[in-house]
Amino acid sequence: MKLAEIIKILQEKYSPELASSFDIGKIGLQFGTANAEVKKIMVALDGTSAVVDEAIENHVDLLLTHHPFMFNPMLSLNYDSPFGVKMLKVFKNKLNIYAMHTNFDTAVDGMNDMLARKLNLANIHAQKEEIDGSCFLRIGDTTPMDLEEYVQIVLEKLNEPGARVVGNPSKKIKKVGIVGGAGASELMLAKNLGCDCLITGEIRHNNAIDAIENNFAIIEVSHSIEALFKEYIKKELEQILDGVEIVTSKVEKDPFRWISKK
Repeated sequence: MKLAEIIKILQEKYSPELASSFDIGKIGLQFGTANAEVKKIMVALDGTSAVVDEAIENHVDLLLTHHPFMFNPMLSLNYDSPFGVKMLKVFKNKLNIYAMHTNFDTAVDGMNDMLARKLNLANIHAQKEEIDGSCFLRIGDTTPMDLEEYVQIVLEKLNEPGARVVGNPSKKIKKVGIVGGAGASELMLAKNLGCDCLITGEIRHNNAIDAIENNFAIIEVSHSIEALFKEYIKKELEQILDGVEIVTSKVEKDPFRWISKK
């Protein structure tokens, strides 16, 4: 099957127009040719060196990632650097690389809808940002409970080992906002829309201070909760593509390890 046909299928549901403004030029086909014949696809969260090696060893034609393979502009390429070595492997093996980032996050039934459903939220709906109209934030209702209790529910549902938490442990949580990746931009939006808590994969110190000042709660899990992208896309493509083998990366893992004080 031609890569161009696969791209057309992907863009029908996850249109590049859904992407945030900062993602322009960073999603879609990053390396390769739309004329490539694709018999095997590997789905991964990130195009790390280990994942590229895995794709090559498994004779993959298309590496489909969530995070862009190259997020920042490349001004030079040192063949001896880790990135340079990785790039040479990509070129030498003619590995095609395609990324679906914020266009997947914001899409209907995309990343944040999946996460909201995984938390069993009720009355789930999307909320557009005023700046560029992106729909990252998902809002839903949960059974009322204290923040301390709700954190445990979140960890169980998202299969997370722990979380950084901001807010009064006894704060009542009823309405929840969730953003799978970095959620700083959605913090006050969630607060202003009546949410009691924001669940996100990444937050900054100043955002935590803002939350405390506004009697708001934050549950920061890992950015790797977005790894559900792999199995979801695999199952979706298996239902659509004929004659193409779909696999997920087995070598990638959360770059962070949780270490508690002994």
